[in-house]
Amino acid sequence: MMKRLLLAATFGSVILGACQPDTGPAIDITDVRIIAPMSGSRAGVAYMTIANNGSTPIVISGVRSPQFDRVEMHETTVDNQGVSRMDRLAQVAIPAGESAEFRAGSKHLMLIGAKPDTAAGAPVTLEFEYSDGLLLVSATLQNRRPSE
Repeated sequence: MMKRLLLAATFGSVILGACQPDTGPAIDITDVRIIAPMSGSRAGVAYMTIANNGSTPIVISGVRSPQFDRVEMHETTVDNQGVSRMDRLAQVAIPAGESAEFRAGSKHLMLIGAKPDTAAGAPVTLEFEYSDGLLLVSATLQNRRPSE
């Protein structure tokens, strides 16, 4: 009798767990723009918005791409003398319910060592390692605009 009761309780909790609503991933990456390297260069850049829709902070600890030798997170800052510098970021923390914008003149991804067949119009995959797992994002590699 005890075994049947335990089995029924276990089965009931599996059923209840399967009926819970899917809240989706805590991380959402939108407005992805991947820009091809300049002529004579093998380094491109990527911009996007990364939202943390979860209830706990997340930490992005790395990004990689099969189309590039390596991907680095960087941030451009300007000091009080107007001198601009770009620093490599080991990680990016995003508090619960907030977003991080990766854009020109701020945080961005440097895509270094483009593989020979990586050209404008080709698909590029970015693999984001973060505190809850791995998220893949794909976008088309775009030519630079004259102002970039």
